[in-house]
Amino acid sequence: MNDQKIESFNARHVQKMVTDALGGEEALTVDDGGGLHDGSGARLGVIRRTPSGEWITERQNEAAECADAAIPRAQRESKAQSLLGKLKPGG
Repeated sequence: MNDQKIESFNARHVQKMVTDALGGEEALTVDDGGGLHDGSGARLGVIRRTPSGEWITERQNEAAECADAAIPRAQRESKAQSLLGKLKPGG
C-alpha cells in the first residue's frame, strides 16, 4: 500500500491485495475498518495508517484459533511483496 501510494482505505482493493499476497487463497478477509479476520471470523490483526501516513499491520488477537496465520504487512521491496510476511508476537 505504501509502494502504491494509496491515500485512503478501500476494503475491496485491500482484500484483493491480501488475497494476491497469499497466493490467491482467501485465508484472511478484510473488513471496512481494516480488520484482518481468519475463516472463523476471529480478528487477527488490523491494517491502519500511522499519523505520518505510512500503512502498517498489527497483530491483535494472539489467543485466536488461527493466530499464527501469516498477516501480510507492507514492505518496500516490490508490489508483490508489499503485503507478504508474518508479524512476530510482540513485534
